[in-house]
Amino acid sequence: MKYWFTISITLLILITVLLPGSAVPDVGNFGLDKIVHFFLFFVWAVAIRFDFSSLNKILVFVIGIVFSCLTEVLQLFTEDRSFDFFDMLADAVGLTTGLILSHLVIRILSSALKKLPGA
Repeated sequence: MKYWFTISITLLILITVLLPGSAVPDVGNFGLDKIVHFFLFFVWAVAIRFDFSSLNKILVFVIGIVFSCLTEVLQLFTEDRSFDFFDMLADAVGLTTGLILSHLVIRILSSALKKLPGA
């Protein structure tokens, strides 16, 4: 299935941020929550670069920032969730790091996938 990586991580992000607050463990303001945001948007950036390699990195960054803002706004309508600027900051840092390292990560993943049986 084409674009499976991007679709999967996008859905994972949406599900994660739209869970009611009561379903999310309390991790504090600057704890695990920010690491999760960083990681999700790092992987999202790599997925976009993997599935849409011809897209300009600046365009991917802009789309990622808009997506991050959208997820925070959607949390305003989710039980016990709120808009958090620092979540967006963690998203932006993860997005930037993912874009910077995407070529390397994709090369490593592609090499590993070629070594799998049946590949």
